[in-house]
Amino acid sequence: MKLLIVTPTLGNSPWLSDTMRSVADLGAMHVLVAPKGQVASLTARFPGVKVVGEPEGGGMYSAINYAVEVAGRDWDAVSYLNDDDLLLPDFARVCAVVERDPNGARVVYGRVRLIDAQGARLGAIPISPSGSINRALYAARLEPLYQQGTVLTRDAWNRLGGCDGRLRFCGDSDLLARACLAGMPFERVGGEVAAFRLRAGQLTKNRAAMVAERALVDERLGLLKGVDSKEKRRARLWFRWANAWVYAERIARHGWVSFDELLTRGGAQP
Repeated sequence: MKLLIVTPTLGNSPWLSDTMRSVADLGAMHVLVAPKGQVASLTARFPGVKVVGEPEGGGMYSAINYAVEVAGRDWDAVSYLNDDDLLLPDFARVCAVVERDPNGARVVYGRVRLIDAQGARLGAIPISPSGSINRALYAARLEPLYQQGTVLTRDAWNRLGGCDGRLRFCGDSDLLARACLAGMPFERVGGEVAAFRLRAGQLTKNRAAMVAERALVDERLGLLKGVDSKEKRRARLWFRWANAWVYAERIARHGWVSFDELLTRGGAQP
């Protein structure tokens, strides 16, 4: 199975080398997409890695789409990773599941660890225990999975048409929600497969803009409709029960804060 990883970058992330090493350890095809003025320096810095210049006038999700297109057709599955995040050794479990049957439109995902700017553990992100309840979780306003720990088969990516380049904040959620609405199978693997770094200045801190864009995505896709209250309640309870240890760790480390609050303050202690 040939895995493609795309990383959008401005070229100045102090964590980019760590991100690159984490992908190299998996032996995946890695494509960096960067401002055109950064292509030469990044090519010299990371020999053997394909570096492409992002198209003018687009945002991050347009750049990801472009990088996937430039990568050609010699890959079976795709994921994308921000230039401050990491793939962990257990990401190989995701790859192994895809490798068993790389054909067809499928999504495979695992848990994502939260780390701080120095790489220290802050906890984990709660995720869906089963792809069978993801539609109900979206309707209940619970995010079932996260981009850092997720792989889409090539057929899934192509059927969805990639990311929505019009979005600035919620392209990840939009892409995975569209896969769910399309009836694509979702399979979860065990372990923490990727790490999401909370740091100063990242887009996730702009919660007001993210919430507003997510509301537009929810409305456009009809995510909050079409699921009855009992199904949403059952999905919510299963989600909470399956992630009990995640909540317990968060409380022990950070006090009684929500996941959104933790994202906003970057895991700082109260």
